[in-house]
Amino acid sequence: MRVLVVTPYLAVPPDFGGASRVYHLVRQLATRHEIIALSLVGPGDDLRGAEAELGRIVPVPVAATARVPPGVTRRRAQLASLVSPHSFQHRFYVHRALQERLERLVATEAIDLVQFEFSQMGLHRVPGGVPSILDVHNVEHDVLRQAAARGELLRRIFNQIEYRKFRREEVAAWRRATACVATSAADAVVVERATGRSVAVVPNGVDLSSFPRAPLAGTDPAALVFVGAMRYRPNAEAACWFVEAVLPEVRRVLPGATLALVGADPPDEVRALAATAGVTVTGTVPDVRPWLRTAGTVVVPLLSGGGTRLKILEAFAAGRPVVSTTLGAAGLAVRDGEHLLIADTPVEFVGALTRLAADPELRQRLGDAAFALVVARYQWSAVAQELDAVYDRVAGRPYRSRSDGAV
Repeated sequence: MRVLVVTPYLAVPPDFGGASRVYHLVRQLATRHEIIALSLVGPGDDLRGAEAELGRIVPVPVAATARVPPGVTRRRAQLASLVSPHSFQHRFYVHRALQERLERLVATEAIDLVQFEFSQMGLHRVPGGVPSILDVHNVEHDVLRQAAARGELLRRIFNQIEYRKFRREEVAAWRRATACVATSAADAVVVERATGRSVAVVPNGVDLSSFPRAPLAGTDPAALVFVGAMRYRPNAEAACWFVEAVLPEVRRVLPGATLALVGADPPDEVRALAATAGVTVTGTVPDVRPWLRTAGTVVVPLLSGGGTRLKILEAFAAGRPVVSTTLGAAGLAVRDGEHLLIADTPVEFVGALTRLAADPELRQRLGDAAFALVVARYQWSAVAQELDAVYDRVAGRPYRSRSDGAV
C-alpha cells in the first residue's frame, strides 16, 4: 500500500518518546509499504537528514513545532486561545497549509491509507473514500486534566479551560478516523467508549541493537538516572518532585546517592535543581546511552501523563533495574517485584532504592526478567507487525503473517 503518515514534527532524530515511536514504525513499515511522511517542519530542522533515514518527506513549514520548548510566540498563542472556541492544541497543530497539502497528495498520489500521529493531527480531514488510522500516542485531554489539578494557579486555570475544549476536539478526531490504535489497553478502553468501536493496542517498543545490554557489575546502585525530554511538562514535574520530596531522604540513607536528570530543554525550575547536592542536569545530550550504561538504577517518578513510557523499555533493554511510579509503568505488561519495583510515595521510593542497594541479586533478577520481557514483547519489529495487521483490516484485506522475517 501507499501510506501517507501525517506527523507534528520530523521524527529525526528519534531522541524522545513520540519521535522514537514514529521513526521506528515508519522504518519498519517501509519494508512492506511505500511510506510518504507529511510533516510540520520548524526553523533549523534537518529535512535532508530526515529524508536520508526515513525516505520521502513532504514538509509544511511552520514557525515552531513541539520539538522546541515553549517560547514567547507559543505563550501568546496560548493566551489568544482563551478567547477562541478552539483549544490551543488546535491553534498550534492544525494548519491550513497542511490540510491543503494532504488533500493534494491524496488526489494526485494514489494514497491507499492516511495515518495520523497523535490526536492533534487527526483534527485534519481526509477526503472521502480514503481510510485513515489515528495513532493515539496518549489520551491528550486526560493529560491536560491531570495538569489542571496541580501546579501554579494560572497554569491550572489555563489547563482546565484547555482540557474542556480539547476533550471535545479529541473525541471528534477519534470518531472521524476509520480506526484508532492506542499504546496501552487503558487508553484503548477510553477511545472505545468514546467511539463505540474496537481499538487495537499497538504498544511502544525498543530497538535492542540501539540499546545493547550492559553488565550491572561495577555500577553503583545509588547512581540514579531519570531520562526524558524536560520540555514535556510531566517530565519536568517529576524531576522537581523527586529532587524536592524524595532525594533528600534517599541521601540520608544512602549518602553517596546521585541523580542525573538527562533530557532536552529543561525549563528554569529544572535547571535550578542542579544547585542541589548530588544532582546533575544535563540538558540536551547527543546520546542517552552512556548515561544508561553508567546508571545503577533508573527512576521514573512520573505523577502525570499518558500512553506508555519508552524510557522504561530502553532501561530494560540496557539491563538497568527500574523504580517507577504506578503511572510511570502504566500500560506495560510488568509486575511489581518481577520486572521492576513500584513506588508512589517518597517513603516507598526510599524503601525500594534501599532494597536495591542492599541486594545485588534482586537487581540482577529484575534486570534479567525485564530484558526477557522486551525481547519477547516489545521489539519494534513485533510492534510494527501488529500495526500492519490493522492496515490490512482497514484496507479490507485479511492479515497474513510473513514467514520470511521481513518487517
